[in-house]
Amino acid sequence: MKKLLSAAQIREADQYTIHNEPITSLELMERASLAFISEFEERVSTESLITVVCGTGNNGGDGLAIARLLKSKNYSVKVILVKVSSELSDDCLANLKQFGSDVNEVKPSEFVLPNSDVVVDALFGSGLNRPILGDLERVVSTINNAESKTFSVDVPSGLFSDEVNLTGAIVQADFTITFQRPKLSFFIPESGSFVGEWKAVNIGLDEDFIEAQNGSYFLLDHSIRKALPPRVKFQHKGHFGRVQVFAGSYGKMGAAFLCSIAVMKSGAGLLTAHVPKCGVQVLQTSLPEAMVSVDSEERLISEGSLQKDIDVVCFGPGVGVDQKTVQAFRQLLEAGVSGLVVDADGLNILSEHSELLDLLPEFTVLTPHVGEFHRLFGKCSDGLERIKVAQSVAKKKKLVVILKGAHSAVVVPSGEVYFNNTGNPGMATAGSGDVLAGIVTGLMAQGLDSEQAACLGVFLHGLAGDLARKNVGEVSLMASDLLHFLPKAISNA
Repeated sequence: MKKLLSAAQIREADQYTIHNEPITSLELMERASLAFISEFEERVSTESLITVVCGTGNNGGDGLAIARLLKSKNYSVKVILVKVSSELSDDCLANLKQFGSDVNEVKPSEFVLPNSDVVVDALFGSGLNRPILGDLERVVSTINNAESKTFSVDVPSGLFSDEVNLTGAIVQADFTITFQRPKLSFFIPESGSFVGEWKAVNIGLDEDFIEAQNGSYFLLDHSIRKALPPRVKFQHKGHFGRVQVFAGSYGKMGAAFLCSIAVMKSGAGLLTAHVPKCGVQVLQTSLPEAMVSVDSEERLISEGSLQKDIDVVCFGPGVGVDQKTVQAFRQLLEAGVSGLVVDADGLNILSEHSELLDLLPEFTVLTPHVGEFHRLFGKCSDGLERIKVAQSVAKKKKLVVILKGAHSAVVVPSGEVYFNNTGNPGMATAGSGDVLAGIVTGLMAQGLDSEQAACLGVFLHGLAGDLARKNVGEVSLMASDLLHFLPKAISNA
């Protein structure tokens, strides 16, 4: 897992690397520009017409270095230096001199974008702390209205790194190549929508210094795979945990199936699915590996009795919110369940009966999407406020909250937040959340604590989605495809 840095911490990491490697700031800028070019070359052919739009600060210096390197690789490059300020930063000025005289220097009010296939946006970088207003708004608007593809250097110009501030103009990037670490704003829906696709490139900043910085935000990576315990000869199914799933109601037995099979495919040893009478044949036929306990009700769950020696319970997929089901949930909580995952209608029950929140055992995993989160904890103005509310709830009630979305965020009782970068828009489909709940439950059954299980679960869930996309595409991807590719995700994580 990698620590995310604030804009101020990135500047400190730059300076630490410069002083301790040692390396000059101009050499570090060259290194960053070479890293940008390496990614850019993979996506843009040399036949493309490139316009690099530079500001007068260090982001503009990056742009000038990038333009020079592109020219050396036989790209057709035009450079516009927008006189944001009358003074250029030292490194921007040095790169302007290296590039030579073929730079069009203009005032913001004079900006005209030539015909281009690709625009490289190097107006402002991660240190921007005020909105783009006035004549510079027209510069950004011209870039956004062009038919060209836009590649932003480090961050889209106008986007703040550490907060959601959408005042003023912001470049709408198609692709952002960011340096060393993605920025917090990339993971927030309202601000992240300006980033397009993104790739973080290593520019050689001191990693020991970075990891020593204070911070609550992290990016999940393949290292989370180490949390999954190895399988050892002579182990038996009892070693991998006993799970009880409360899921399904009349017309919603698919949720019970998806969650239950995800429990098994993620490695749990034994599963008992508690379902209404109408769901018995469905589960016994579609998932013969599961044991089924049958509720006394035909169409819904009304009983919350725990089976013997259960390690983890998942409650909620497809259960509905009937008062009998509410009482079953209360019965389950009062029985003293230890490991618990609450999903879907379980969350809706909690939002309608907030007193049940106080009965949740410590380190319960909640898996809300945006709507469910707002019903539970109140409406938030944007994704960053949602994160902060989740941090407060997780700390106060000692819960693990998975905020589901394009970059699902796992918020843990310490207040730390782990963003996920696997997954794709094809996963925005019915049943995807049921699969995630089953994966997290199955991982907890194998001995992972709820924080580890939540982090590894969202990573594997997204990775299974990425593998599915390669085979069926985003449009046709279904939740059952995630189940098909989950084993490969686990083996390749």
